[in-house]
Amino acid sequence: MSAKHVFSMAGKRPSFEEDGVADMELIVTKEQSERRYTIMVSRWLSTFEVPPHFHKEHSETFYVLDGQVEWTVEGETHILRAGDALYVPPNTVHSVRVVGGADSHNMLIYEPGGYEEQVDYKMNYTAEELKSPEIRDRIRQMSDFNVV
Repeated sequence: MSAKHVFSMAGKRPSFEEDGVADMELIVTKEQSERRYTIMVSRWLSTFEVPPHFHKEHSETFYVLDGQVEWTVEGETHILRAGDALYVPPNTVHSVRVVGGADSHNMLIYEPGGYEEQVDYKMNYTAEELKSPEIRDRIRQMSDFNVV
């Protein structure tokens, strides 16, 4: 089967929320890109922070649309602002936090695709179930999120 083009229209895309993140919107899904990547935009709240971790299978490219984020990758730290980007290959330790006291709007390209699957998986649990270390570990394994 040959690739099919995809128009991704504002206001008609799937959206969801995660801890510390609002207005997550899927621009291109894994299925739409023939498993190549997931592209999404989201607003990271001013308190958003992710501890040092790595992905065995996935690379991530982040593009800052608005706000400021402090990234540390393999011990090197930079503050990224609107127009700045970062590529993180697999097996690379990285962490991030929003700085500057305001939310940050970001685009993520997740390769190979599938970020939306971990969110869908997580949404099948209640808030109470998500407090369980066993369930959180299961979600981390599915999402290729390996805490250092």
